Amino acid sequence: MAPTKERVFAEAGLGLLAAMDVTGTPTSRIMHGEWNAVLDTNLGRVDDDVLLLAWLDEVLYQAQTKGRWMLSADVKLSQDSVHAGVHAMVTYVAAHALERGVEVKAVSSHGLVLSSVDAGEEVPGKGDGMPTLQGPAWYADVLLDV
Repeated sequence: MAPTKERVFAEAGLGLLAAMDVTGTPTSRIMHGEWNAVLDTNLGRVDDDVLLLAWLDEVLYQAQTKGRWMLSADVKLSQDSVHAGVHAMVTYVAAHALERGVEVKAVSSHGLVLSSVDAGEEVPGKGDGMPTLQGPAWYADVLLDV
């Protein structure tokens, strides 16, 4: 749950990485960079859900292929008549010293939820120990393929 749509994108990326149950201590210095997920709107439907999937795919790609483990992200969303995109200024460390307890293979579109909760609205938690979400806020519910 986050106060803005942009922040829920950042938190979803961090949640994806947290699901990998990483252990170890980063041995590299903190680095900064810009990560982007841009989609061509002429090639099909591009809405916030599809954009969130593209962003999470980018976070997973950076971790698994490039060895870059995101620590934080400042996300900006953009859309014009040709492109929709997620542009993030990120801090990250080299992932080579980190051991993953769970390997995430992909982010699933099945059951994906990206939604806002209006002020005074509540969304019940989806399991034991999960708190009720209270608006105003944004939230995402994403299934990971492990």
